[in-house]
Amino acid sequence: MAKFILNRPDDYLSLSKKKIIGITLKWFAILMVGAVLLKIVCTAIYMSKGVNPAELTKFIGDPTNYMGNATWMTLLHFIIVAPLAEELMFRLGLSFKRQTVALWIGLLPIVIAFFIYKCRVWYILLGLAAAGALLYWLICRFTTDEQWKNWRQKYIIPAMWISAIGFGLLHLRAFSVLNWQLLPYVLATIMVPMAGGCAITYARVNLGFWWGVLLHCLFNIPSVLMIASSM
Repeated sequence: MAKFILNRPDDYLSLSKKKIIGITLKWFAILMVGAVLLKIVCTAIYMSKGVNPAELTKFIGDPTNYMGNATWMTLLHFIIVAPLAEELMFRLGLSFKRQTVALWIGLLPIVIAFFIYKCRVWYILLGLAAAGALLYWLICRFTTDEQWKNWRQKYIIPAMWISAIGFGLLHLRAFSVLNWQLLPYVLATIMVPMAGGCAITYARVNLGFWWGVLLHCLFNIPSVLMIASSM
């Protein structure tokens, strides 16, 4: 039985780029179909009890929320800004290369403040940039390439799982309403981005960071087309 993709960080050593892309797309299709079916079943159970979970939770990540009132900036957000910011947050450091990890940790506070919390206060961003530069220097100064190589062997698989699960959990912030009654629907909903996150994580680790960004952009195209069709 083939290993799950989050347990395969070293396929790049034995498989061609074309084969890795094929594995990525195959698992993406399998996981996405499973996640969507789970959400459909969960929704049907709620609806059978007279509860519309989508209406109650108001998931702002649903592209249908933007239909009819979208702008070109909305499309740019879905196709470029969100994929790049999310890949920076969750998968840049998966290289386990000293300078790349240092860059990731240095950029992380700024990306979170700007993208997640919508901070536009220049002196806060400047302070975070200064702190990020210090973190970058400390990691480059006090760790070695050999250490990161050894840490990759030990921790790359747990890091891949944390990345994919964390990416799914990020979407909890897109729900306007959260409570215990709606928890099964909420978890079923975030399984959809988590499924995509698994495939992107595998591609990022085995092909490189920009492949992950590219796939993230491509996976967002259906949402972009749905929104664009209403403009």
